[in-house]
Amino acid sequence: FEKFSPYILNTKTLKLGNGLGHLSELIRPVTSELSILDIQTYPLTVNKDRVELYNGSIIPYPDKSFDTTIIVFTLHHIPHSKQYFQEIMRVTKKRIIVLEETYDNIFQKIHLYYRDWIVNNKADQPCDLYWNSYFSRKALNNLIASNNLSQVYRYTKKHKSYYKELVVLDIKN
Repeated sequence: FEKFSPYILNTKTLKLGNGLGHLSELIRPVTSELSILDIQTYPLTVNKDRVELYNGSIIPYPDKSFDTTIIVFTLHHIPHSKQYFQEIMRVTKKRIIVLEETYDNIFQKIHLYYRDWIVNNKADQPCDLYWNSYFSRKALNNLIASNNLSQVYRYTKKHKSYYKELVVLDIKN
C-alpha cells in the first residue's frame, strides 16, 4: 500500500476486486472517493456494505468515470483478462495501478496457480482460476505496451518461485 498510495491521493478511485476488504479500507481515507466492485463478498469481508456487486465483465460506469483504477491480484481471476483490461481503460481517465503475480516459465506458473488455489481456499475465498489469465512477466509488459500506457513506477519482488509486480501506469492522451 505504501508503494502506491502517493499515486492515489485525493483521486476519485475505482477498486476492482475486494477480497476480504482490508486493502480497500486502507485505500479509502487516501482517496477523495472510492468505489469498490466485486463479483461476490465473503463471510469474513469487512466492508460488505461498501461493495457493489457486478457481473465481472462489464464495469457498470460511464467512460472516464474515475481518475484512477486499482486492480490487485484480480486479473488472473477473470476469464478474458486482456479484454477486461480494455474495460478498465474505458472507465479510467488518468492512471491504472496493477498488482499481479507473474512468472517466467511453466514451472513458476504451475507453482503460482497451485499456490493461488491453496491461499484462496485457506482464506475461505473459493473462486475461479483461469490458467490462461495468468500473466508472464513478458505478457504483462506486452499488455502495457499494446495499450500505449506510460509506466510511472514499477516494483518487482521475487516471491517463492514467481514474482509480485506492482505497476503504476498513466494513460497517454
